[in-house]
Amino acid sequence: MKVIGKELGTTLVEMYGEIEQRLKTEAVRDLKVVSFEGASFSDIQWGDTEVVVSLHNGVPTRALNHILGIALQHIRQRLDRYPAVVRGRTDVEGGALVRSALRELVMSPEAEQQVAPLKIDVTWELKQRHEGLKQLLRDAPEDWNDAGSIGHAFAALQYARFTIEHPEELWEGLRDQFRKDLPAAAMTGDELVALVAEHGWKTPGACIESLVTVRDALGLQGFVAIEDRRNGKIL
Repeated sequence: MKVIGKELGTTLVEMYGEIEQRLKTEAVRDLKVVSFEGASFSDIQWGDTEVVVSLHNGVPTRALNHILGIALQHIRQRLDRYPAVVRGRTDVEGGALVRSALRELVMSPEAEQQVAPLKIDVTWELKQRHEGLKQLLRDAPEDWNDAGSIGHAFAALQYARFTIEHPEELWEGLRDQFRKDLPAAAMTGDELVALVAEHGWKTPGACIESLVTVRDALGLQGFVAIEDRRNGKIL
C-alpha cells in the first residue's frame, strides 16, 4: 500500500478498504489521502464528494501506518455516529484548542483501541508527543494554574489524556514534573481521568457521557457543545 509517495506495506490494506467502501455506500464520498505541511501529524476534511486525509510530509515512513490508521478510525467514528465536539453559543480565544483537547481525550483512546490489534510501531510518535509536552510545560504561563481559565482547562485536559494514553514508564517522570510546575491543573486533570473512567468510550452514548461530564466539570458550556450525531441534538 502506497500513500503520499511512501510504501506502507500491507498492515492497513484491509482497514483502508473497509473504510473506503463504507464511505462510498453510507456517505456517498470517495476517500483521498494527500500530503501537507501542517501543524499536526494529520488532518481530516469532509467535503461534498470526498473525505480527504492529509498526512504530514515530514513524518517518517515508519510512523505513517499508525497515524493513517488513527485517521481512518476517526472517519469510522463519524460513520458510526460517535459524537462531535463543536463550538457553543459563543467562542473565546483559545476555544478551538480546548475543544480539540476535549475531543482527543475521549475519541483518541477509542480509536487507539481499534488499531491496537495491528501492533503498529508507535515509537516515533510517542517520542514526539513526549517532547511536545515537555516543551509545553517549559513554556506554560503561571495562570494555567488558575481554575476557570482557558489555560487551566487546556492544561488539565492534556494531563488527563497523557495519563490515559502515555505509557507509564514514559509518563511517570513527566507526570511528576507536571505536578510540580502546574499543581492545580494536574489536580484537575486527575479528576477528569476519574470522570472518563466512570463513563468510558466504548459506545457513542458512553462517549457523550464522558464528553459532557468533563466539559461541565471544567465549566466550558459557553463555548463547547457536544453534537449527538445519532439524532442531531446539541448538548
